[in-house]
This record gives sequence, structure tokens and C-alpha cells, in this order.
Amino acid sequence: MPPAFEFGSALAVLHLLAAMVPGPNTVVVSHLAAAHSRGLAFRAVTGVATATGIWVVLTLSGIAILLHQSEILFQALRIAGALYLMYAGIRLLSGLRRPATTLGSATAASALAPYRRGLLTNLANPKSGVFWSSVFAVAVPAGAPFGFYVAAVLLILGQTLAWYGLVALVFASGPARRAYRQAGKWLEGAAGLAMIGFGIKLAVAGR
Repeated sequence: MPPAFEFGSALAVLHLLAAMVPGPNTVVVSHLAAAHSRGLAFRAVTGVATATGIWVVLTLSGIAILLHQSEILFQALRIAGALYLMYAGIRLLSGLRRPATTLGSATAASALAPYRRGLLTNLANPKSGVFWSSVFAVAVPAGAPFGFYVAAVLLILGQTLAWYGLVALVFASGPARRAYRQAGKWLEGAAGLAMIGFGIKLAVAGR
């Protein structure tokens, strides 16, 4: 088996396993799919994928290594990201005071809002830069040609779109949407608490 294929397979597995662990990205996509529509969820997916591409490019350019070396920079980005996630959670919780038919109406009102939410949610976690730096350190061969890096970026973007697109399809299905209609406020509250929890976890966690 060619070494490039082996490293590519390792990269694909590491990324897919990380994406499958439920986190803020999953909460955003699943909530938009169940509460609003598959189309809005797909816009959030493209935002998540864009942010993933940004983290990967920053890592490959060496900029993300600064997160390893600069404790001050890492901590500043960590606190900023934690505050954003908690803010997003509080906004979801604020929907509990509105009638069920208007939950999340601010998101539905703007075509770019779901994309922006997916983008900022993914960018809010500086650990993504640390993660990708570690992954490329073990999954990319020394002296790999430029084409390998291009293929790696395309692979990661493709997997991001595929996995979170699947999440959007599942939560936009009939059973999921019926469950949301029956317990919309409870699920809205759960999503808000989850985002706040992720923000607190990011705020208190180390590297």
C-alpha cells in the first residue's frame, strides 16, 4: 500500500472520528434542521465546512503552531470562543419566552444567519488549531508533495460536508420534526443549555 494512501486513510479516520463526537457544530446543525428546515441546516453545514477549511489552511501555513507556542494567544482565543458559545446558548434560551411558532425566527429571517452561526461556532474553538496541528504531525508524511496537501484539504472538506449534511438530513426527517413540534421549547432549552455547557467547558478546560 502506498505511503500516501496510508497517511491519507489515517487523516480521514482521525477527522471523521473527531467530527462524530457530538459538539457545538452538531447542536447548531441539528437544531436548525429540526426547528426550521433542511435548507437552513445545510447553510450552517457550509459555514462549519468553511471554518474547518480555514483551520486546516492556517495549520498547513504554520500559523496555527502559534497556538502551541503562545499561551497568551491560546487563552485569549479560548475565552473569546467560550463567550461566543455561551452567548449563542443564551440566545436559544431566550426563545423560551416567545410563542412556540416564533422560536428562532431571528435565524430564519436572514439567509446568511445560519451560515454565519455554523462558521462562528466552529471558529470559536481554538482547540481546533491545536487538533489539526497534532493530526498533521502524525498523519502527513515528511516532505509530502503539494498535491498531497491539496488532496488532504479536499478530503477534509468533503468529509465535513458529508457528515454534517447527514446530521441535517436525519434531524430534518419527519420523526425528528414531529418530535420538535411536540416538545419544541424543551428541545430549544436543551440546545441552549448544551451550547452554554460547551462554552463553560471551553472556558475552564486547558489545552
